[in-house]
Amino acid sequence: MGIAEERLERLVRVAVAYGDAVGIIDALRIQGWSEDGLTIPQMRLLWALRDEDGLPVGALAEQLGVNPSTITGHVDRLVRQGLVRREEDSGDRRIVRNFLTEEGATTVGAMRHFVGTYLINILKRLSDEKLERLELALADLNQATVEARHAP
Repeated sequence: MGIAEERLERLVRVAVAYGDAVGIIDALRIQGWSEDGLTIPQMRLLWALRDEDGLPVGALAEQLGVNPSTITGHVDRLVRQGLVRREEDSGDRRIVRNFLTEEGATTVGAMRHFVGTYLINILKRLSDEKLERLELALADLNQATVEARHAP
């Protein structure tokens, strides 16, 4: 891999710790999604549209790292459930954009609120100093993620 052994060991420890941290809320998300009749890929798609509404299938597929045909099937189901609607692009009728419906936005908002409340209940146990360190570390992680997505 071209990484010094000590650094690689640290990277593995951090990756495991990150996985454990993500696991804190994954169980809650999965429970909430399944209660709403949603799969994890469908919920990821709804979250992507929450972040950037109106994306066409190709952009959604790229953002989620899957094939466009995979996204099309998920969008079809979400349209039938009334959570997503499709619209032709007014400037280019070949492009079909996907938007959250009001019900879709409500579903995502409810899940975000539920998970957010749970997470705040955990985070409030950290001292101000630890919370600041975590905030800075997460900002760094988010920036590295953006850079990795755009790396050749």
